[in-house]
Formats: sequence, C-alpha cells, structure tokens
Amino acid sequence: MKNRRNIQALRALLLAGGLTMTVSFAAMADETVPALSSSGNTVQTVTATSGESYNSIAICRVSNYVNVRAEANTTSAVVGKIYDDCAATILATVAGEDGDWYQIRSGTVEGYVKSQYFITGAEAEAVAGEVGTTYATVTSDSGLRLREGPSLETAILTTLDSGTSYEVLDVQGGFAHLLIDDTLQGYVSTDYITTRVEFRQAISLEEEAAQQQEKEQQIAEAQAAIQKLEQTKEENIIPANPAGKGTSYGTDAPPVSDGGSGEDSSSGANVGEENGPGYYTPEGEEAVMSATREAIIAYAKQFLGNPYVYGGTSLTDGTDCSGFVMRVFEHFGISTGRSSRDQAAKVKEIAISDVQPGDLLFYASGSTINHVAIYIGNGQIIHAGSSRTGICIANANYRTPYKAGTFLN
Repeated sequence: MKNRRNIQALRALLLAGGLTMTVSFAAMADETVPALSSSGNTVQTVTATSGESYNSIAICRVSNYVNVRAEANTTSAVVGKIYDDCAATILATVAGEDGDWYQIRSGTVEGYVKSQYFITGAEAEAVAGEVGTTYATVTSDSGLRLREGPSLETAILTTLDSGTSYEVLDVQGGFAHLLIDDTLQGYVSTDYITTRVEFRQAISLEEEAAQQQEKEQQIAEAQAAIQKLEQTKEENIIPANPAGKGTSYGTDAPPVSDGGSGEDSSSGANVGEENGPGYYTPEGEEAVMSATREAIIAYAKQFLGNPYVYGGTSLTDGTDCSGFVMRVFEHFGISTGRSSRDQAAKVKEIAISDVQPGDLLFYASGSTINHVAIYIGNGQIIHAGSSRTGICIANANYRTPYKAGTFLN
C-alpha cells in the first residue's frame, strides 16, 4: 500500500482544473534517444487531480457491487453495475427513495445510486492512492531512458516507448518510479511525462454482455484456427517422399481449450522436426507454417484478462511471462523450457526486425534476459505483464527488445 507521502507526491504531479487534466513537461536532451514506433489505446476513464475536484468524485464502498438505476428508486430499471472501489463523477445530488441519491456518470453508465454507498471529497482523496492507479505517459517524440535510480548518473536499464503509459509507484526528487512489467522497475525524470490517476468504473449491462460475447468469440476463433491448422495439414501432406525432399511433420494437432486450465501437454509435433509419417510439399510447408502461427496467436488471445501470478503456469488461474509462453506452445507440442532464459537459449535466434507473428521477443536488464512475450503482428505482443495488467496486449517496444527467436523453424 502506498504511504501518505508518496500519495501526496503523486498528487503534486497533477494540476487542478478538471477530471481529465494531465501535466505536460518538456524533454531534456540528455534523455532523448532515436525515435521508436509508438501506439496507444484511448480508454474512457474517471480521473482526478486534487483538492476540489474530489468533491465531484465518488468512490464506491460495497462488498461486491451496487446497481446503477434509471431513476432514484429501487423499482426503476437497472442500467449498469458499479463495483467496490470503482469511481464515478457526481452530476447531482437528488432526493430519492429513502434519502439522498447521486446522479452519476462512470464509464458509459449514467444513472442513480444511493449516496450511502460512496465516499467523496477529502475522504475519497485520502484513499485515491490506494484504489486509483497513477500512470505516466512518455510525451517526447523519441524514446525515454529508464534508469536504475532517481538520478541521471545511474545506469540505463532500457528505453521506454514514446506515447506508452506505465504505472507510477512513487515520486522522489523529480523522478517517477515506474513499474514496467513483472521483472523491471526504474526511474524517469518527471520532465518527460504526463501523469494521471485512473479509477475502475461502472459497467453497463450491454458492456457486461459484450465482454462475455468477446470472450466467447476469442474461444471460437481459437477453435477455428486449430481446425484450420488441422485441415491445412491434411490438405498438404503427401505419402513419404521417395526422393527424400520436403520436410516431415507430425499430423496431430490438439483440440483447443474451451477455457479450462490449459495445462495439459499435447501430443502435437514441433513444426520443423522430421518426426511424422509423411511430408509436405514446399508450398504445403508454407501454408502449414502460416496456419500454425495464426493458431498460436488465436489460442493465446482467449486468455486475455486472466491474472498474472509470479511463478504461476496456469493460463486461467494465473501465470507469469514464461509460464504463459510455455503453456501456449505446449498446447502445440512445442517444449520451450520454463524460464525466459531457458526459452531464449532454446529458440532459433532471428533478427528483431525479422520477427513474425508467433515468434518470441525477449527483454533484458543489461544483458540478463528477464521477460518474454509472443509477437502477434502490427508492432504488438501478448504477454503476462504484471499483477496489474494480467495477460494483455502491449506495444512490442514498451521496453527495448533484447533478442528475438522462434520455435517455428
């Protein structure tokens, strides 16, 4: 839990004057580096600064969730749910059934909730550092060096991506202490960043249904990709090649999980190993390789949002970065090794510029590899990032890749 001094330091980075106001700073020449590609996602959030702005911020305090209703009574329609520690903007206080109700807006939800379920003002501000998350976004057009300590004299750990946001752990001496992923923390000067505090928000019934639909679609896409891979193998395999040309592959592909633990090893074969009863034509090899890459990515995506657990290997109950890679590839009969360093040692190394979907990107502190992710194309990765993010999609350059490799020879 962040202490009071650190919460105050984080607030000091924010300017009063609105729920979405952030602070911009000029970059210093010492810390700029050659430009990196950047991308970012815009998320509608409740954000706050300090002082009076918290008078219009309400933080929910319930055991699970409370319904947001169309009118200020318990017989009106439910338009959404707001969970414990989620935040809302107070639009008005109205007299309703059994006392005061807040008219709130949170995310896409607007409606009414009894005021007794919220804290606001100074009370909300006091817990903001505990229930909210402070993020720093790199504002310069070039990358930003992450340092080992709160000084420009300390060692450079990696380069952060322009336009990407990182969680702020605390602030000291003009430096923000950032959490990059499960294995890396470091410091950047506050002269390069904007900061904001974000809170979890209410969810509408439509959004809740859409989230479930999206999860079901991800599972269906994984199943379809596996079926396509199996079909591609069947269509392209030929009897043993008497001329000894072509590559031999196993023909078995395991069925996709329907959301289970994902921990069972499969009997599929490594692409590129001559251990199957037949051969593929050169054209067939290319088709099978493409289908394999698509299947790996689709299979991995169905676990988006599942938790990060240090030392874990469960795709549903919690995994770390290398456990995630291990279990995904294991489903296709590929043994990667357990740790990111094991995996880096076993892959066929390729140039980072040559990375393709289904290949691996490794990240390091100095020369010590400590994180791994699956490249999914378009400058993005899927990985078990941290306890905050869980399994998520991120920019491949969120920190500087150290090495690329493939198990798909």
